[in-house]
Amino acid sequence: MKFRAERGEFADAASWSLRTVGARATLPALSGVHLEVAEDRLTLASTDLEVSSELSIPVQAERDGKALVPGRLLGDVVRSLPPAAVHAEIIDDRLHLECGRAKFDLRTMPTEDYPPLPEPDPEAGAAVMKAPTFSSLVAQVARAASGDDARPVLTGVHLEASPAGLIAAATDSYRLAVRSLSWEEEIEGTVLLPRRALDEARRVADSLGGEVRLVLEDHQVTLFVGDRRLTTRLIEGRFPDFRQLVPTGWDRRLNVERVALAEVVRRVAVVGEANTASTPVTLELTEDAVRVTAGSGEVGEADETLPGVLEGEPLQISFNPRYLSDGLDAVASDEVHLEFRDELKPAVVRPAPVEGEEDLDGDFLYLLMPVRV
Repeated sequence: MKFRAERGEFADAASWSLRTVGARATLPALSGVHLEVAEDRLTLASTDLEVSSELSIPVQAERDGKALVPGRLLGDVVRSLPPAAVHAEIIDDRLHLECGRAKFDLRTMPTEDYPPLPEPDPEAGAAVMKAPTFSSLVAQVARAASGDDARPVLTGVHLEASPAGLIAAATDSYRLAVRSLSWEEEIEGTVLLPRRALDEARRVADSLGGEVRLVLEDHQVTLFVGDRRLTTRLIEGRFPDFRQLVPTGWDRRLNVERVALAEVVRRVAVVGEANTASTPVTLELTEDAVRVTAGSGEVGEADETLPGVLEGEPLQISFNPRYLSDGLDAVASDEVHLEFRDELKPAVVRPAPVEGEEDLDGDFLYLLMPVRV
């Protein structure tokens, strides 16, 4: 294997491949990045057996071939390369790299030890969506997934695809985010994906733009963004019936400026965090104002009031400040509706529609449980 590549493209491709290298792999080959040169294309691949990635970049190839290079070492090297073309060649059992005046010789591993990457079924249907739409959907929903591996089904994002559209949902049992969008794609399936895989695909979609192709299969999901492919295994288990959690109506609804409320919650929560990380913030809702308070007399207290319009009776209700802030950040509209039953039942955050303007959020809701105080 021998090739010449542009430094920026090579470094970017190697860095992305490192994100799916097996960090604590029991099989040594999984800690490596697989390189293959064929027909003036360099393909880089990596996997931790849960998520796999593959991409290719153009190169000037002098000799085709394959190599398996330790991922962490390759990452350290590409981050330090000077701004010059990269020349790479396999010499004996080493990958020899030259970039400007810098020279590196990296030990390689046996390529036959590297497992074959999962391939999508060429007969499987694919849905196509614009990269900004996909990125927005993931950013809104994935934040509600749990980080606790004790309940694996809550660490993923639930996707329901049909010819009419796509529904995405995630919950950690304290909050729930649901987003649906319409399309006319001939694809059907219900899957539960690791949040990490979707976050990686979102980063690429943000960077490259264009379109995202989504291929759903019984045992895996593959996402194509530009020249990059990400394949993930599915999480086993049954996702909760989230539709039963969503209230069918409301007794009180607050209309408030989204950014203003988010900033107030963050400011007031600072005092709460000084007491304990779980100290809630309390919203006192009246006809034309929202008073936000936190803290106690033992360490410190804070309160701030901002305007808002309340439909229904006054209410005092408390929330985890991080969960509330996440919900407000997930909405793209200038104003939000917060819908309530009472101080003990879940609240729902929705974008406030503006007549004549494009709907930035589609059908989105964020439900969060109140905190008893």
